[in-house]
Amino acid sequence: MSARPAVASGIPAPVPMELWKERDPAARRIPGVYAGRADLTGDPLAAVSRLAADGVQLARLDDLVDLGDPDGAATVAALCVVRELTSHGIAVDWTIRLPAAQDWRPLSHLYPPAAVASEAGDGDRIAAEWRATFHVAMCGYRAGPGFLEVRDRRTGTFKRLVLRNPGREEAIAALLRGVRATALSPAVTEHYLRAGLLHRTGRYVWWAPYRIRRWPLSETIP
Repeated sequence: MSARPAVASGIPAPVPMELWKERDPAARRIPGVYAGRADLTGDPLAAVSRLAADGVQLARLDDLVDLGDPDGAATVAALCVVRELTSHGIAVDWTIRLPAAQDWRPLSHLYPPAAVASEAGDGDRIAAEWRATFHVAMCGYRAGPGFLEVRDRRTGTFKRLVLRNPGREEAIAALLRGVRATALSPAVTEHYLRAGLLHRTGRYVWWAPYRIRRWPLSETIP
């Protein structure tokens, strides 16, 4: 898995949000709990890591995440941020729009959205199912010397993939931040789209699994 030389290394568009240090609505009224606003730019991994270190427990995204966006820069930027927030165990208040033919399950490992706007008219059903089926470490990865292991339960069955490629670290580092699809070879793009490791919106692709930061006991995972 290798990327072409010119690959962007930052969020392709700003992601504006509000932040709190508590999830409970009543607790959010306590002085000092509101953590202000942020427009995340640059590296989503570093930006969200700073929020986690500051004690942020809830992030509310300002903008609708539109999977029908023909460009995809703003959507992929938001999805990368939601992925990283999920990875850190930070709750996310966000909304998503699905085109009629768009399957939501490739994104079901992300923290469930507060609302789903579906062109097919089944947004409420999808939102409820997303909340009911979501669990920690639903689709994540861990890296070891010379390999990267992905554990995927989005389809309801367990899949384990182990990637062993000298160029994977550089390529995945770029994909974690979202890149134009033209930054990858067509063969690589198609292979990892089929495997469910990449997700595409408009002209951008991004790495869907998130880093598992606390490896859960097997009995805590369905």
